[in-house]
Amino acid sequence: MLLVSEFLLRPDFQVDLDGPLLVEAGDRVAYEGRAVVVTRPTGERRRHPVRDSYWICR
Repeated sequence: MLLVSEFLLRPDFQVDLDGPLLVEAGDRVAYEGRAVVVTRPTGERRRHPVRDSYWICR
């Protein structure tokens, strides 16, 4: 299992979740329309709101 509260979607794009998200082995994670969608191996899908997402200028 993995607890996620923020992640880099791309090397220059950061996503901060509204609350921590528990991702288990076999789960697939996608960023869709300002939400993170977790698809379980059973096909069940859960949407989690995104607090903020932004481009990182380096």
